[in-house]
Amino acid sequence: MTYAIISDVHANEIALSAVLEDARNCGVQKIICLGDVVGYGPEPEKTIDIVRRATVMSLAGNHDDAVAGRLDSADFIDLAADAVARHREALSKENLEWLMNRPYTFRGKTFACTHGDFTSPKSFLYVTDEAEAAANFSARGEQLMFVGHSHVPGIFLTGASGHVYALPPTDFTIEDGKRYIVNPGSVGYPRTDGNTCESTYVIYDDAERTVAFRHIPFAVRSVMQTGRNQKRTRKRVIAAIAVVAALASGALAWVFAPDERIETVTEVVTNSVRTVEIVTNNVASIAHIDNSVTCDILPGDKKVQLHIKLKKKSPAVQVQLAFLDENGETIGDERWSVKKSKKSKVPIPQGSAKAVLSAGHSIGNEPASFETFSLKPVVR
Repeated sequence: MTYAIISDVHANEIALSAVLEDARNCGVQKIICLGDVVGYGPEPEKTIDIVRRATVMSLAGNHDDAVAGRLDSADFIDLAADAVARHREALSKENLEWLMNRPYTFRGKTFACTHGDFTSPKSFLYVTDEAEAAANFSARGEQLMFVGHSHVPGIFLTGASGHVYALPPTDFTIEDGKRYIVNPGSVGYPRTDGNTCESTYVIYDDAERTVAFRHIPFAVRSVMQTGRNQKRTRKRVIAAIAVVAALASGALAWVFAPDERIETVTEVVTNSVRTVEIVTNNVASIAHIDNSVTCDILPGDKKVQLHIKLKKKSPAVQVQLAFLDENGETIGDERWSVKKSKKSKVPIPQGSAKAVLSAGHSIGNEPASFETFSLKPVVR
């Protein structure tokens, strides 16, 4: 069995998606999260939804417990404490209850896991030096143990002598007579040397008895932009589909493949969302985004379920559901005009990595207003 051991995602959906894609490409069979799914980052709800679908086990981290109300965040730094309040407000009741019920340890056939340390799992202590590692070796009997919390990937090793050695994150094969504590690092909030910004996690193969560290770069600007958009504009950015940019008379135009698509452009520098002219076969139409939502497609997902309900007196809205592959190319889409509500399950085309549900209106029409606008994958 091959396991991906991930930790400290911290509401970074962009980094998590990159890691899960890499794990999928590496043939990983099961995924275990060591905790801190939330905290700091811009996408707590989406991140929890993905973790719940992708993992066979997700443990409690200190930020998870703080958001769920199981841990007092009074000792958190201001940035972390602010995120606790923000995430608690942003999460659905279902996901708050899920956080509330996360276990503190997990034991597999050949390994054990916790977020902080094994001497007192609910206290979220760190394992960052040889003395702390020695205490953890004494607290458990497993040959292989995984911990997170510090965001720093690395290994602690001990053998017959009882001496504990701190080692850098290097791939290794488990040897008889030796024991290991492995920190996979952080998916969403890496604390590295500052020259790179990359997610780290490990792949453990219990048949081959190997542990391999994976290093996955992610788009820091995209994560920062997501946070800014939520705070300043409360709008999502929809990835452009088959777009070629052209400059004409000093104005920005977006030239599309010959079918009408609803698009939006967000300027990175100003964070402003503006109307963009869509030119199709020399016929111009104007589209404004009223709402959008994106969900990742994971192995086993069969359909996506969409639910749209307009408020009373809202004008009708044009809706598009697009399926994208790993390269961001559209491999299928469906479109509807919704006057009151629409609830439907749509089969996922083979090769889909992401689904994007967007709704908009044409020039001259009023924007729609929504009571419900959701999209989620289902396994049947």
